[in-house]
Amino acid sequence: MNTESYYARLRLPDVISVQSQVIRGCVGNSIALPALTRHGLDVLAVPTCIFGHTPDGQPKTGGEMPAAWFRAFLSDISRRGLDTGLRAAITGYLGTFSKGEELFQWLSRCLIKRPDLMIVMDPVLGDEDTGYYVESVLTSCYREKLLPLATGLRPNLFELECLTGRELRDERDIAQAAKSLICGRTRWVAVTSAIRSPDNRKVGVMCVTASSYFVIHHDFYPGAPKGTGDLFTAELTAALLRGLTLDDAVKSACAMTRQSIVEALESRSEQLKPASSY
Repeated sequence: MNTESYYARLRLPDVISVQSQVIRGCVGNSIALPALTRHGLDVLAVPTCIFGHTPDGQPKTGGEMPAAWFRAFLSDISRRGLDTGLRAAITGYLGTFSKGEELFQWLSRCLIKRPDLMIVMDPVLGDEDTGYYVESVLTSCYREKLLPLATGLRPNLFELECLTGRELRDERDIAQAAKSLICGRTRWVAVTSAIRSPDNRKVGVMCVTASSYFVIHHDFYPGAPKGTGDLFTAELTAALLRGLTLDDAVKSACAMTRQSIVEALESRSEQLKPASSY
């Protein structure tokens, strides 16, 4: 059997997830892959970097995926025809400008084959407590190239400020900034950790469309394992692929992520696991 006929007989992948990977921890594809497959989805997990552990103040091992390897991974997927059945693409930590450029070129070609491809983009740049933890020039790559390809965006508050160049002080500022990113293919923006209560016990996810926005408030859990944002993005994508409305998909993703956090804290584990129910 030749290679073409062999792959033609296989079930094609549903989702490609392009983000980080760790040996110990639950960020990037290390949590997205189990979350997506739990929903019965066939997933291509493309690493942009491989580290030994999530950031914990100790020396890091591993590093960024070489640009030539990253390019070859994406090219091989296309060469084998594994991109022809994709229903969704998730992008997370890219780390370097060169990987942003490579991903832009590859996704652009995918959209020619699959114009209806849902692209859920987490424009990972940094966070309020750390500042940038990727090459800051990635901001321009997102603004000028990657963001217009996305169906939906999933920034945190720091990233929304970086992408829009605005200082965001209140709910109205956040909603207006997110709305400014809705153009072209982009239909919605879900901002995590957008709203905090004065006592810091509640946080909110704000979901913005061209015509409206809503906020889902949930408890803030000090000491929660890293990777909750990556888990939320995976759960949100899976819910949308199941046919849920955007409102219901965001609510489901929030509930599933909360359950995973609670189970990790109750078991004193640094590892998130996808929740089976909520």
